[in-house]
Amino acid sequence: EKGQEYRLHISSMDLEHGFSLQPVNINLQVLPGYDFVAKIIPTTTGDFTIVCNEFCSLGHHTMVGKMIVK
Repeated sequence: EKGQEYRLHISSMDLEHGFSLQPVNINLQVLPGYDFVAKIIPTTTGDFTIVCNEFCSLGHHTMVGKMIVK
């Protein structure tokens, strides 16, 4: 929900990955074995795209997601 505080726990079990939340331009490097915690407070509603922005393997192009803020 808009205005609520969230903590995103982002980690990798295999390779280095990237976490890109667009269009708000949040870009994080995700390293194997490390739990990265990102605190976010959405200020607008809508659908936001998540992609891996660090080439990681043959399936890299399929690493996508969506964050929905109401």
